[in-house]
Amino acid sequence: MENEGRMESDRRAGGEEASMNETTLIETDRGFARMLLDALDSGIVAVDTAGKILFLNRRAQELFGLDPEEVRQRPVTEILQVRAPARGTSLWPPEIGESMTREMVLSSGDRELTVEARWLPVVREENDLGGILAFEDITEAVGELEFQRRLDRFASIGNLSAVIAHEIRNPLTGVRTTIQFVGSKMEGELRTDLEDVIKELDRIEQFTTDLLQFARPKTLEKRPGDVNEVMEKVLDTLSAHFEHSEVQLKRDSQTELPRIPMDFDAMHQVLLNIIRNALEAMPDGGTLKVTTSSRRYRSRTAVEIAVSDTGSGIEEEMLDRIFDPFFTTKPSGTGLGLSISLQLVQEHGGRINVRNRSQGGVTFRLSFPVPIGEDAS
Repeated sequence: MENEGRMESDRRAGGEEASMNETTLIETDRGFARMLLDALDSGIVAVDTAGKILFLNRRAQELFGLDPEEVRQRPVTEILQVRAPARGTSLWPPEIGESMTREMVLSSGDRELTVEARWLPVVREENDLGGILAFEDITEAVGELEFQRRLDRFASIGNLSAVIAHEIRNPLTGVRTTIQFVGSKMEGELRTDLEDVIKELDRIEQFTTDLLQFARPKTLEKRPGDVNEVMEKVLDTLSAHFEHSEVQLKRDSQTELPRIPMDFDAMHQVLLNIIRNALEAMPDGGTLKVTTSSRRYRSRTAVEIAVSDTGSGIEEEMLDRIFDPFFTTKPSGTGLGLSISLQLVQEHGGRINVRNRSQGGVTFRLSFPVPIGEDAS
């Protein structure tokens, strides 16, 4: 009896040890699987059969700025919203049978990315896992194509613009001088009328100045600098506007940004122009949000500036034209401000893109490459 009891005890101990070993093995396998998923360059989001998030790998957390503990068991469609190709399109349930691969624009909080999304179904018995969403960030590639298309569209206009500007400016100077001389010898309404004419000539002068800058951009003097310093200078320049308007300013600046080669005055002109456009889009008040950050792509690190407003947005058919020379929706605009900004950004080796926000308004996003060895983020 004693031997039988000992044998039974040994069998139980052996069973418990086997069970513990099996549990340890399972946990080891899970840890190894997580380690492999975290090593991937693709963003991985695992969802259950109801489309609720079960797991995000490290790349998905970086791409979309998500905390895995905060989003676990929440619907993936609530966390990642499709902005394009069409509103109403959803990540869940998959639209194409058992699998799908598609380019789309996703928003997560304030972030907006162009991704290639792939749906990978997972079929396992007694498992609620519905499948895996894999995301490749193609924002950089798509942005580069859009940016290059805009440059190509008006590259040939430069020489013609220079000729036109000179042909206007040369006689304009003589006309203005003559009118000023005649006006100085007159009194009353006639003199007032001539002063109004001079104001209109000044508008033409400003147009020709912008035209020449567009046609013959100045040589930039680039030195390593912090875009936060430029942004603070621009906002300081516009401080009076914020004080006397109903526009609320929000800032989200990353400290200790990598320094990039830049011409301070040129960068100031670009940001001032974009922010002024945003303010003009909110005549009845709203919110202007300015964000600076650094972002790591596969091939480079970039410093990015985002300017978002809560205005009425831009009609979709006009989005692709706003950087075209002479295109404007303003009654007194020259249509060269954004064209010049585009050129200056290009001279810095950067890109500028614009999209309507799902919440209303527009976001201008500028991206500038960080030289190798300057990445301090």
